[in-house]
Amino acid sequence: MKRILVSWPVMLLAVIVASCGKDKSAEEDVSQYFIKCKIGSVDKTFKYKLLAHKEDVGNGVTNYSFSANATNDANDFEGIGFTIQLSIPVATGTTYKETDPTTDYFLAGIYNPNTQNPDKIFASRYDDGNPFQINFKELTTTTVSGTFSGKLYLLNSTDPNADSAVISNGQFKLKLQ
Repeated sequence: MKRILVSWPVMLLAVIVASCGKDKSAEEDVSQYFIKCKIGSVDKTFKYKLLAHKEDVGNGVTNYSFSANATNDANDFEGIGFTIQLSIPVATGTTYKETDPTTDYFLAGIYNPNTQNPDKIFASRYDDGNPFQINFKELTTTTVSGTFSGKLYLLNSTDPNADSAVISNGQFKLKLQ
């Protein structure tokens, strides 16, 4: 009986140590995924609530959606996202711009600077001088990476002089789901 009691704490300790090791490796694996960029002159990293989703929407059209939040705080809404819907095969190394005159794809970006007011959220609005754009560097069945940049405007404003958010040096690497 004494032998079983001694073995039980040792087994429990072994399970705890093994569990901690698994959590750590899972964190390390997740830490390789991110969306980061410069908004104005401020470097931003979005590494929480990461999403990269591919969906076949039918008729040869594929939609890719990407998003992430700046923090894991449920009361902090700062986040960034973009989506591209293509009726052509996606090609790595190709720059896709929101201002493309063809109907081959549709591209849009959005940035929430931590607000619940839709009038303070920024979105792409076909800026000819600095259009929102993405470039896929890697696209596999499990991972997507690339670059993005462009100018976003207040979501509900049609004023050409409205506040804007200029995104530069954007990079992303996400686990595709």
